[in-house]
Amino acid sequence: MRVSEEDFEGLMRFKKADAQIRIVITIGEILKVENLSLKKANSDADYNQVDKRRVDSYQKMWSFDDEIAYWLKLFTGENNPKSFAKLVGEVELRDKRRLFFDEMPEEIWTKIITFFEENRIIVVSDILKGRGGLSANWMLVTRYNKNEETTTWTLKDINTVMNFFGGGEVKISPRGSLYLGKITMQRKGGTPDPTKLQFKIKPCQLFSLGERQ
Repeated sequence: MRVSEEDFEGLMRFKKADAQIRIVITIGEILKVENLSLKKANSDADYNQVDKRRVDSYQKMWSFDDEIAYWLKLFTGENNPKSFAKLVGEVELRDKRRLFFDEMPEEIWTKIITFFEENRIIVVSDILKGRGGLSANWMLVTRYNKNEETTTWTLKDINTVMNFFGGGEVKISPRGSLYLGKITMQRKGGTPDPTKLQFKIKPCQLFSLGERQ
């Protein structure tokens, strides 16, 4: 089957699956394909990136308004605060390259929090499950213990994963980023793409729901 360039780009843009498992049901020779998102971590591991894009890309995906996009770009540093001094005001910035959410006017960060609260389902689904033929049906997390030289693993269906990581309060973190349940939204930083928006989870938290050896 031929796939157009546009369809291929769309498929890869929303891809979350790292592996596919073919399940053949002998009755009627039914073929079922399940997609897995794989997360590998050490027992002392912290965060794992699950999605990163430019603010404009997320705006196209989630349709937030231009005001939210503008302030998110100030958060990532894509918009330099020096160039928007009148709107930023007299706030003493912790980082001259960008704004943290707790440095924004209250009505702005309240609006951003409200957006993510009201659109939590699609946001969490896009960053953990994805869309289309390469969206994830399951998440497999492996955890290696360096001291004991053992590996444990946990496998959960993607709906359980989304409810687990996406459930909870949407609020500003102590460092001025945003918590969406157990998901952290922050400026990527580093190289390359320092001004992209990044979503991170602690995959080993999934072991609290049970593990395998």
